[in-house]
Amino acid sequence: MGKLLKPRGIKGELRVSIFNEYSSTLKVGTEIWLKTNEEQYFSWKIEAIKMAGEKSCIKLAGCNTIDDTDRIQGAVFFLPREKFDPIGENEHYLVDIIGSHIWDENQQSLGTVTDILTMPAQNIIVVDTGEKEILIPYVDAHIMLFDEKKKHLIVKDVEGLIN
Repeated sequence: MGKLLKPRGIKGELRVSIFNEYSSTLKVGTEIWLKTNEEQYFSWKIEAIKMAGEKSCIKLAGCNTIDDTDRIQGAVFFLPREKFDPIGENEHYLVDIIGSHIWDENQQSLGTVTDILTMPAQNIIVVDTGEKEILIPYVDAHIMLFDEKKKHLIVKDVEGLIN
């Protein structure tokens, strides 16, 4: 869902990078899971949250001092899948694409999606071909079909991105 950045003030608030600011899932009282740099997981409830692009900030219950924020600064945070906003029948979350096999429009195997980069202009899928990584913008010009059941993503017009 996002990453905790540097402290904001001395009362336990943190700047936050939220990967999908348009989601209404993150709100006061929501329990989020943090993953620290030491690969530890623990949960916190949101006490306050302000969505404001690069100036977004969050206050977690029980995080009241700058020392508290120092311990969790840099952690990424998650929500359990059942807490995600409901989506339509033919919609999917970007996280569902990770691990999918990529095929081009000529049924040539390209590799596997290993990550999704969230950029200001568009999302980009990272594909491991076995020999190198390629980046494909996740836009209608390149995405033909995502079969969630088979975990297949079919792309088009990517020759220039591969070579």
